[in-house]
Amino acid sequence: MKGLLGALVLCMAMAGCETEVVEHRYPTLADARADHLFERGWLPDVLPPSSVDIRTVNNLDVDTSSGSFGFQPSEASLLFGRLSAGASMKAPFSGWPATLADYEKRGFTAWSYRDQYSHWAFFCKSGAGRCEYTTWSTNR
Repeated sequence: MKGLLGALVLCMAMAGCETEVVEHRYPTLADARADHLFERGWLPDVLPPSSVDIRTVNNLDVDTSSGSFGFQPSEASLLFGRLSAGASMKAPFSGWPATLADYEKRGFTAWSYRDQYSHWAFFCKSGAGRCEYTTWSTNR
C-alpha cells in the first residue's frame, strides 16, 4: 500500500499536479483521540485500547487514506470483532487484485469495515500486533 500511495503522489507531481496529502502520527491511541482522528473519519474508531504508532496518510484530493498501527496481540480479537473477514475485491485503485495477493503472500489477513461514507481494507498480522490499512470514499 505504501508503494501505491507513493506512486500516486509521484505520478501527480511529475504531471505538474499538486495534491494535498496530510500525514499524522500518534504515539498512542489517547493521542489520536485527543486530536479527534476518529471524528474526522479517516479511521474508524475500532482500534484496540493498546494501539500505538498510529500513522495516517490522507490524500484530500482523491479522498483516500492509508496508514498503519500496532497493538498488543492479546487484543486482536477486540479489533477483529469490529471488522468483517476479507477485503473487497473492488477498489478504486489500479492493481488492487495484485495488492491483495501481495498482502496475502506476506502473511497478512484481510479484514474490512464500511460505513455510509467510506470503505476500509485492513491487512493485519495478529501475532505481530500490526495492521496496515487503506480507505476510499464510497461516494465517488
